[in-house]
Amino acid sequence: MKKTIAALLLLPVLCLTLAGCAAQQQEAATGFQPLISQGGPPASSTGPASSAPDPTATPTATPAPAPPAEEGVVPEGDFPAIPASQPEGGPAPSAGEASESGATLYIGTRAAGFQEYPCTIAGELTPEGLIQAIADLTGWDLTLAEEVADGKGGMGVCLAGSSALYQGPPEPQKDEFHMFSAEQTAETVLDSIQKTLQENFTGAGGDPDRLDIYFYGEGEQTLSLPDLGLSWPVGQPYMWANAAPSCIMAPEG
Repeated sequence: MKKTIAALLLLPVLCLTLAGCAAQQQEAATGFQPLISQGGPPASSTGPASSAPDPTATPTATPAPAPPAEEGVVPEGDFPAIPASQPEGGPAPSAGEASESGATLYIGTRAAGFQEYPCTIAGELTPEGLIQAIADLTGWDLTLAEEVADGKGGMGVCLAGSSALYQGPPEPQKDEFHMFSAEQTAETVLDSIQKTLQENFTGAGGDPDRLDIYFYGEGEQTLSLPDLGLSWPVGQPYMWANAAPSCIMAPEG
């Protein structure tokens, strides 16, 4: 009886053992692990697997961030605004770089008065430039035989023999500066040059009449106008009223 009971007790154990062996043989033959429950396959201990990259895909370059601009540096492609304190055309030229000089021309005689004509002289103001400006304005030939002598004693002017002082005004004349006689022409030419030089080369507050102007003939000779019978010695400041009788007679015919 005892042996029968022991055999009945061992029978379930033997069945379980045989069932386990059969399961191991099936796993070894198929390579699959049997399901433990109806909930699905066991979860992986390493977490969900990531998707594999596509080897044929072209990688996209990620642009590097632009470095911060340095202070005072203008980024390429931008144009800085012109500061309000700096004019667009650049700094103005200094007084010494001026290419023009303002002046006033005086045309007429001391006896009848002068008309004033503001003008602009190219470059630095010079006696030669002022005399040429009178010639350009009036149409008179005021060619100089030599440069104006400038010194502490005043200025010395020598007109060429081809000038209007000796040859008279050109034809036709400008209506505004029309001369009617040789005497009027000579007085107007000499007085206009004298007054223009005095007024433009006397400093502020000075007396223009104190700047002596001397006229003389070519070769540093006495200025003589034979047709008029008048002359002015070389060492005597010019004044029309101070003319002396000319000792040189005009050629005949």
